[in-house]
Amino acid sequence: MRIAISLALVAVLAAACSKKEDTAKTDTAPAPTAAAPAATGSTLAAADMEGPKPGKWKLTTELSAAPKPVTVETCVAKTSFKDMEAARQQAGMTCSEQSYRREGADIVGRSVCTIQGGMKVTSDTRISGDFNSRYTIEGKTTMDPAPTPAMKETTMKITAERLGDC
Repeated sequence: MRIAISLALVAVLAAACSKKEDTAKTDTAPAPTAAAPAATGSTLAAADMEGPKPGKWKLTTELSAAPKPVTVETCVAKTSFKDMEAARQQAGMTCSEQSYRREGADIVGRSVCTIQGGMKVTSDTRISGDFNSRYTIEGKTTMDPAPTPAMKETTMKITAERLGDC
């Protein structure tokens, strides 16, 4: 189950992933919100999107393949969507599609990736909220071939709430 949750988190752009860096070097400028103004349907480049504001975050994950929600608290360094794409590559994932666009105030993403061993992971996600204080990631992931029949298609909801500085 732990592996399934880890794969699903990577697949839906787990915003808690952070690269190793000196926290003294992080920007003090406010992080952008998921609700920043943009035209509906406008395409976004991963390099242009910042992740959550650095600090301590509480993440509650509801996964259709898990019996109950899991809540963790973690410190997040300055992170961007580009960093998360690099983390996928380091985890052995190669992606044939990674796209982000605005739909109203939300960010909608799609990725089609293959992990070591040949499993194809397709994820559709919607991110809403504010990367400074609270946001939600909702996603659907399909795996082919699935590690178990129950994992062929999973849905996930991650609710992230910033608790303060680390």
